[in-house]
Amino acid sequence: MKTSNQLNEAVSFFINTMAELAILFVLVSFVVSIVNHYLPTEKVKQLLSGNKGYTTAISLGAFTPFCSCSTIPMLIGLLKARAQFGPVMAFLFTSPLLNPFIVSLFWVTFGAQITLLYSFFAIAMAGLAGTLLQYFHFEQYIKTEVFEKREQCQTSTCDNSDNKSSNNIASTSCCSSTPKKSKIGIVNQLLKETFNQLKTMLPYMLVGVAVGAVLHGFVPTTFFSAISNLSIVFIIPLSALIGVFLYVRASTMLPIAASLVGKGMSIGSVMSLTIAGAGASLPEMIMLKRLFHWQLLAAFILTVFATACVSGFAIELLM
Repeated sequence: MKTSNQLNEAVSFFINTMAELAILFVLVSFVVSIVNHYLPTEKVKQLLSGNKGYTTAISLGAFTPFCSCSTIPMLIGLLKARAQFGPVMAFLFTSPLLNPFIVSLFWVTFGAQITLLYSFFAIAMAGLAGTLLQYFHFEQYIKTEVFEKREQCQTSTCDNSDNKSSNNIASTSCCSSTPKKSKIGIVNQLLKETFNQLKTMLPYMLVGVAVGAVLHGFVPTTFFSAISNLSIVFIIPLSALIGVFLYVRASTMLPIAASLVGKGMSIGSVMSLTIAGAGASLPEMIMLKRLFHWQLLAAFILTVFATACVSGFAIELLM
């Protein structure tokens, strides 16, 4: 009976998450495509460059209600726009961890002090990680196919007089953004590009969500309370490691976190689990493998893991 219930829970998780993720992917991709089509490339580079670029990227991440997987369409759009690499990575780290709903829920669940510490570490580590990854030139490990359509646009044989079109951040070719095409035609073209992008990512999404469903259905919350007797030196890194492989939104994780604290699990280890679980997930890693070479993917995973550990130990000591 228990196995049957776990299987039902895993199947239900897979169906609901896959449907929600596919819808979000299409909607976000389409909106980003529209922005990319009409917003000049230089404007995006200006907004996401220098120190102010990190502020813009982190603010964008903090106000977009995305989970670790639904950040991918926005990430693709920013990469295609050739936005500065460091701020783009800062956005990727911040987006699943902070938004007004999560901060409010944190405040109600754990109080102002823990909420401020959580927010501080999420923002600080995102900025630091983006800066370091850019300093060590990890942008070289983005797969070239991410930029293919952009490069085709730049080298296509459109009318040279159409300078405005050639400067647009388009996921379509520059010819598709000429004034000769109607708004309906542009929308249809962008929709086609959006669904083509979904088609490309779909196998990775299916595998990722399937793995997440198995973990969700067959790893009970009692497992976490069972390890609460371990030394804090071991339990915080272990919680971070477990969290990295789960697929749990921060908003979903918080009620679980409150329950684990109530069962005796230390606040530091719970925060480590929450940050790692929201900041990364095995489904997200599978999807990112479509975009990143293993060096950048490994750097991303290690950064989330380190953020969760540092935050967990700091909150444990301060509280």
